[in-house]
Amino acid sequence: MGRLPFSLGPDALRSESNAIVAEARRRLAELLDGGVPPTIDGLLGPLDRLLIDVRDVSSHGSFLFQVHPDAAVRTAAREASEAADRFFNELRLNERLYRSLKSVSVPETDPETRHAVEKMLREMRRAGVEQPPERRERLVALSNRIDQTANEFAGNIATGTRAIEVVGPAELAGLPADYVTAHPPGPNGKVRITTQYPDVVPVMANADVAEVRRRLLAEVLNVAHPENLAVLDRLLVARHELARLLRYADFAEYATEDKMLERPQRVAEFLGRLDTLLLESARHDTARYLARKRRDDPAATRLDPWDASFWGDGYYDTRIRREEYGVDPRVLRSYLAYPAVRDGLFALCRELFGLEFARAPSDGTWHPSVEVYDVAQDGRPIGRCYLDLVPRANKYSHAAEFDVRTGVVGGGLPQAALVCNFLDAGTPPERARMEYRDVITFFHEFGHLLHALLSGHGRWLYTTMGFIELDFIEAPSQLFEEWARDPPTLARFARDPETGATIPAEILDRIRAAEAVGRAERQLRQVALAAISLELYRRDPAGIDTTAVFRSGWDRRSSIPLDPAYHPQAAWGHLAGYSACYYTYLWSAVIARDLLTPFHASGSLTDPLTARRYAAEILAPGSGRPAADLVRRFLGREFDFGAYERWVLAGQVAEPLPSVGNGDR
Repeated sequence: MGRLPFSLGPDALRSESNAIVAEARRRLAELLDGGVPPTIDGLLGPLDRLLIDVRDVSSHGSFLFQVHPDAAVRTAAREASEAADRFFNELRLNERLYRSLKSVSVPETDPETRHAVEKMLREMRRAGVEQPPERRERLVALSNRIDQTANEFAGNIATGTRAIEVVGPAELAGLPADYVTAHPPGPNGKVRITTQYPDVVPVMANADVAEVRRRLLAEVLNVAHPENLAVLDRLLVARHELARLLRYADFAEYATEDKMLERPQRVAEFLGRLDTLLLESARHDTARYLARKRRDDPAATRLDPWDASFWGDGYYDTRIRREEYGVDPRVLRSYLAYPAVRDGLFALCRELFGLEFARAPSDGTWHPSVEVYDVAQDGRPIGRCYLDLVPRANKYSHAAEFDVRTGVVGGGLPQAALVCNFLDAGTPPERARMEYRDVITFFHEFGHLLHALLSGHGRWLYTTMGFIELDFIEAPSQLFEEWARDPPTLARFARDPETGATIPAEILDRIRAAEAVGRAERQLRQVALAAISLELYRRDPAGIDTTAVFRSGWDRRSSIPLDPAYHPQAAWGHLAGYSACYYTYLWSAVIARDLLTPFHASGSLTDPLTARRYAAEILAPGSGRPAADLVRRFLGREFDFGAYERWVLAGQVAEPLPSVGNGDR
């Protein structure tokens, strides 16, 4: 871990981080004052190394801010991250460096270096390096304020866990037996259910008592409320001010400029195309859920948010999968023991990409539950990864991959972490069971992890995965989800650890058929969120009511209205990280569906030749070439919408399978 091991206390972390940033400032000044020639070896090489040192401070600090159990360390980590951010904010506006970089001559025979330099220059222009000096000072101060506000927003979400109390076992009816066992009554005789994922997911999908689902969803959709409403308002105002200073109409115009879609108008057109594609099919989905609800309540005239897939898998879509397709998440849990899922995932990576994951000592990590693995490809070490999968207080509350260390040729190997909340803290990991939905999320985040590990071997910081267009970054992870949905792959590790029995082939067939149920409705929900994020940043935020904007964007597409008492934007971390670009998930999904076509053409998702070519042409280059070029090389053509459209509309032709009884096997 170099000078920043995870074991540092708050004072040492603060001191060492500040020292690294100060040294980088000194090295940069020496470069600019020393008359070094503006060449690849004279300027770019030394510059890249000092940038990586500060980037690692930023990664280390922002990561520990999200996961460390000690509040004092989290505070020091946040300060370290913000110190690194200040360095980069100043560097992007360094006119002398800008002039030197413009003078670097890169031969046509070195496209990776040319691309890295072009991206650095563009980033500096976008930051305002060509603006007058007094404006550059304002831009630095404003950028620093934005970073601090975004961290405040994320911190409130991480510390904002809520809970309800219920009386068991009557109010826990419908929930899996192992879930009930893991949630015994407290001293007051009541069961506490938190807004952490392992608690919420089974309740929203399985709890028969609607009032329990209603109460829990209200807490989930009000995490970090009311405190984050004011923080979000300040973030929107600051970003709008930044955009206007840089001569953009709004922050959405600024945020989309360096993405694949380039302009807010193109994003809006893309979302409009999806609206047209999905709206009718999504209404078919919700009508199907309402019809099922009426079997329980003949007087029902609408779906409530806690009835269907408003948040994750809902109650009546789960009932349909159970009753019409024989897919019961409670039964699936019995076959999805965490150790088998993890080891099956490792075995799949060995087969596809030649990767080996060797358990390493976890001493000195930030928490005892963290698993550490050294990773090699075909016998050659390529990096290290960390799995932090157990929820705890003040930890990042969703699922994400975090870069921990930057890897480049001649430097260190890449290190990355998965931070998820799959495993119940009260159950030892070797006995933990996973929701099938969480298995898919595990594979999704692992797709990011593979991207980070395989791409961390280029020549320059600006050609690593972290600098690829943001609206492509989710494509590899969404593609990797498909192995969790692939029956032959799932059969390799889905087994009951108590009996050793593998998951029956019949269940695998039914999972595949049931996957399409509600797909259009789920995708339209993503369209709503993408449109909301765009709208929040595509306007003057003066006097904005973010709750009204959210509700308007949601209700325009959903037949399940958003209760005014809900404030989901307060817990929506992507509004800080992705800003106007939440559409990334949908744009990446379109690309990912097309990236699957060579695998389908080979006849198997586990065809090693296709997998190795995919790793070499999509993952390993990182951001060494524009994302569109990567996709074009792999497909041999431009990507198109055909595969996505066929996939998303498949739910309307998916027929129920023959009855399997009540689904409670």
